[in-house]
Amino acid sequence: MMYASYEDYTALYGGGATEAEFERLAWEAGRIMDAATTGVDGVRKLAAAMPEDAYGAKAVRRCCCALVRRLWTAEQAESYVNRPDGTVAGRVVTAVSAGAESVTFAKPADTPAGESRERMLRRTAEELLAGIGDKNGVPLLYMGIYPGCLTEGE
Repeated sequence: MMYASYEDYTALYGGGATEAEFERLAWEAGRIMDAATTGVDGVRKLAAAMPEDAYGAKAVRRCCCALVRRLWTAEQAESYVNRPDGTVAGRVVTAVSAGAESVTFAKPADTPAGESRERMLRRTAEELLAGIGDKNGVPLLYMGIYPGCLTEGE
């Protein structure tokens, strides 16, 4: 499920990912957000009970856009383009050694050293969705059994 539109993304970031890239990355961002908001009972709170209040809905859209931006930035840092003139663009070289022919590339600027890409994306989702409730008032990051899902006698 996509939780933001390309218009939301361009309004926040003014560019970067193309619309086609956004569509692909927003789907991945939605999966990250779903994983961060799914409790032990398997209820995907965003899909089942998207926040209806303006603040909560905006927080979800902004989270999706932030994840798309981080995914796009990581892709840009991990990829390179061979230009027609023979030069390479896209990756920043930070060090070159001649003896063993070693080249070191820069990490994405928004990925702290030692933190995996997956952990950084999950942390981003958790930080931006903290304190936000779904349309039933259940915190999106609540990992317990979703209220109302209990069977009789429990």
